[in-house]
Amino acid sequence: MGVLSFLLWLATGGWRIDGSDSLAVLRSARRAQEAYETTRRYNLPEQFGNWGDACGERFGQICAWSQGSVADETPPEEPWRIRQARARLLAALDQAIATSPGDEWIVGQRVRYLLEDGQPGKAARAADECRSAWWWCEALSGLVRHVTGDFAGADSVFAVALAGMPDDERCAWSDISALLDGALAHQYRKLDCAGRAAFEARWWWLTQPLYSRVGNDRRTEHFARRVMVRILEGRRTPFGFYWDNHMRDALIRYGWPTWWTREPPIFRVIRSEPLITGHTPSPAFQFGAGAHAVDDPGSATPDDWALEARQPRERYAPPYAAAFGYLEHQSAVFTRGDSCVVVAAYDLSHHALFDQRAVTTTLALAADQHSLTIARDSGVTGGRARALVARLACQPLVMSLEAIAPREGYVARARYGLAPKGAAISDVLLFDLSPFDSLPRTLSAAVKHAHGSTRIPAGERIGVFWEVYGLSSDGEEVTASVMVTRGGTGWLRRTAESLGLASRRREEGIEWEEVLTPDATKAHVAIRALALDLSGVSPGRYRIEVTVTSRGRAPLKAAREIQIVPE
Repeated sequence: MGVLSFLLWLATGGWRIDGSDSLAVLRSARRAQEAYETTRRYNLPEQFGNWGDACGERFGQICAWSQGSVADETPPEEPWRIRQARARLLAALDQAIATSPGDEWIVGQRVRYLLEDGQPGKAARAADECRSAWWWCEALSGLVRHVTGDFAGADSVFAVALAGMPDDERCAWSDISALLDGALAHQYRKLDCAGRAAFEARWWWLTQPLYSRVGNDRRTEHFARRVMVRILEGRRTPFGFYWDNHMRDALIRYGWPTWWTREPPIFRVIRSEPLITGHTPSPAFQFGAGAHAVDDPGSATPDDWALEARQPRERYAPPYAAAFGYLEHQSAVFTRGDSCVVVAAYDLSHHALFDQRAVTTTLALAADQHSLTIARDSGVTGGRARALVARLACQPLVMSLEAIAPREGYVARARYGLAPKGAAISDVLLFDLSPFDSLPRTLSAAVKHAHGSTRIPAGERIGVFWEVYGLSSDGEEVTASVMVTRGGTGWLRRTAESLGLASRRREEGIEWEEVLTPDATKAHVAIRALALDLSGVSPGRYRIEVTVTSRGRAPLKAAREIQIVPE
């Protein structure tokens, strides 16, 4: 563009599109977008980035690094030159879409820049007025819904868009290979499109950040990223170079930047291409489930859902979470015929983020992506521990205990597998002794005073509750014991103990004989509770193990890992 035509363009307020030639219209719109991105690059706020540090991970010309669970800086105010240039671009795109209403690229840019300009309502109307392939219009609507926090709506709209895509397009959009590594990636890549669909459904179920929210926002984030890939591909980016497949991989794994800064120039008298830093939303976490969880959810551990990793394969920053952490708690499973009662106890008054705040807590239990059992509690935290109870069929389950302080955006979660197998002895439930004049005689009484975690202050007494099943209605004579053993013995000490070079750790406990008689209201269920005095136990990790032996039966064992902490 010559100087004269450039001045004329400024005087007329932007790009003028004449004629009905759709190719000319598209070229004009692309020139307008190129001019805007050039203006943006040279007018971005200056801020030192990580250009002098080692690269976290390289994607072609892009160097990616993460602050993980640490919130990024507050975005600086956008310069007026950029806002003014984007207004001109949007005016040009409005003219272009009026002339070429079915052009996929133009409608995609309108939606993108309207969202960037903080006009989600107009972006939604632009998606509604889309006259391109209908599945693309639905995908744009899904992007708007996701960005505005309507995750349930986005989930539904993306499902419609996927159903309307050609088979090869749907396979490409659904592909999650970029989010997987190791054994999972190898397993996934061997599958055909139909096999991958079943794998993806399972993986997205396990990867959903919160089962207590309607709509899987991690999945809608993935498809929103796919929409942005299609919008951005083939054009010059805010970084200054043209789109390539490396950028696609980075965007699919970590999302797209929502604000940018430029590195202060070394020599201000010499104009050079600025170094651009794109800032993705934060704090961001890894929500992907590990291989063990995918293969056998019922036996998965909290480590299979580690929110933070040194080199995460993927990251996502839920817009509703200013902080996302682990929820201290204890859980136990009890049998009632063919059903299982799951108890989850927690004490948010001991959690710095939640104490004295309005919090909603949810116990979510799922055998697969099609079933979900939920128990909820809400109120202002403080004072004492609380417990949630849910009853459902005994089968391998994924348990997710979730707490949300919506006003502050604080979120905590504990997720792992439960595998009730109809055992003849329940789990061990810890309960607080101070409210009791006597030991609890029912599960509901024990639950009412359940201890809020597996951490016990040194010097305290703690109650231990369990049930035994399948006993004769007349009662059975048994030998029972409760042992407290120091845990955390490393391999080196175990080797030394086996060679006689170190003494074995001492166990402390009690053993007694009694006749266990089933509860009159619950056939074949015997209830037992006792108090443990831990005043002489030093801080550390321990294991409480209950053993019940009767004639003609194998010993029944249940255990609870605890941690004694300084008072």
